Amino acid sequence: MIPATNDGGASVTVLRDVPFGEASTGHGSDHPGTRLLTLDVYLPPETGAASARPALVLSHGGAYHRGSKETDEFEQEGSRNTPVPEYCERFAAKGFVCFSVGYRLTQELAAPQPQAIRRSRAAVSRGRIDYVRELLGLPLATDEELLNGVEGAIADVADAFRFVQVQASRWNVDPSRIALGGFSAGAFSSIYAAYALGVPAAAIVSLSGGMDPEDADHYLHGGRGQPPVLLFSSEFDLPGIGERTLALAHRAETLGLGVRRYAVPGKPHFYDRRTEVVLEASSLPGGLARCTVESAIEDFLQQSLAPAAVDLGTLEAFAQAWNRHDIEGLMTFMSDDCVFHGSAGIESCGSRHVGPAAVRAAFVKAWTDFPDAQWTRARHVVCGQRGLSEWTFVGTRASDGLRIEVDGCDLFTFSGQKIRVKDSWRKARS
Repeated sequence: MIPATNDGGASVTVLRDVPFGEASTGHGSDHPGTRLLTLDVYLPPETGAASARPALVLSHGGAYHRGSKETDEFEQEGSRNTPVPEYCERFAAKGFVCFSVGYRLTQELAAPQPQAIRRSRAAVSRGRIDYVRELLGLPLATDEELLNGVEGAIADVADAFRFVQVQASRWNVDPSRIALGGFSAGAFSSIYAAYALGVPAAAIVSLSGGMDPEDADHYLHGGRGQPPVLLFSSEFDLPGIGERTLALAHRAETLGLGVRRYAVPGKPHFYDRRTEVVLEASSLPGGLARCTVESAIEDFLQQSLAPAAVDLGTLEAFAQAWNRHDIEGLMTFMSDDCVFHGSAGIESCGSRHVGPAAVRAAFVKAWTDFPDAQWTRARHVVCGQRGLSEWTFVGTRASDGLRIEVDGCDLFTFSGQKIRVKDSWRKARS
């Protein structure tokens, strides 16, 4: 246990080398084995607050070959990045429980994953990787070795998140308010852990990370549980990073996921927390138009990890507004970036309606199709950022006069005091 003090004077406690798993090493070599995976925990100053805290799980950069949970500070053209451990210390001082993750580096020779993560099995972008391997005195790697290294890092970051979520009470963490992110390789690993492997992060913070376009198209589906993402990319970033940042942003925006994307003017791949950034696009309400990297992250986390203030009474009032056919009342419950997934449609989610205007129109259509529609015997559950309402739908279809009675439910995702996602399900009668 190590006390640390940031430049604001707040005392942060650091717990070093907390084990979170074990993973393979030495694949294809004469010495295959496993090694312990560990993370460092940054605990906020004690304030006497009894409520569980939000958390931030961060992973370091280093082209999957260097850096560690203790440091990942590098330089390019006189510009240096803020290391992940410093972000952990600073955000712990702001009240977040923070975790700096150690994952396997490529030269440790991770075994292949049981199921491939990247859709394309072509070689990873190796320009920067080959440069770093030369710096480290390592020979050129095979495509297979590089893919195993990238996917091993993704799997390790996913395991670290799952460990934090399971052990949340150990550090007074709210398991429904854990963000995942990092810098460069750590950002890519976190993005893939959330969207490809499905770890239930509440938000993603990406400092120069993204997804290959075909991976974004495959893994982002606009369904329940996928988190909002904060994206940074610099004007002179490494080749391919800007394109993969945009691929992720555009796919997420299309599906109605929350996205906030910042440009880092005049900087190479390495930029620090005090660097001024400019908001380029946002599908989330609010956001600072021009600020520092650190301020943009704090603003995003304060919004994305805000404790839900929706209770059973809110869901009952929402249900009653449906039975009154009160569209104005209903929309007061919905957030400015709301999404509605209807129970029927051509997409995997049924039908997707993004934004207040589209959601309003879809809600009204329910009463147009069934002028006497009622959702009866409603029962509700609220658990953190999520909620559930069970009901029996009864109504007479306007097109043919057929009387319908069918059980169903709504799954909700909350944002503060509002409903961000309403996801409807109905039994199919035959």
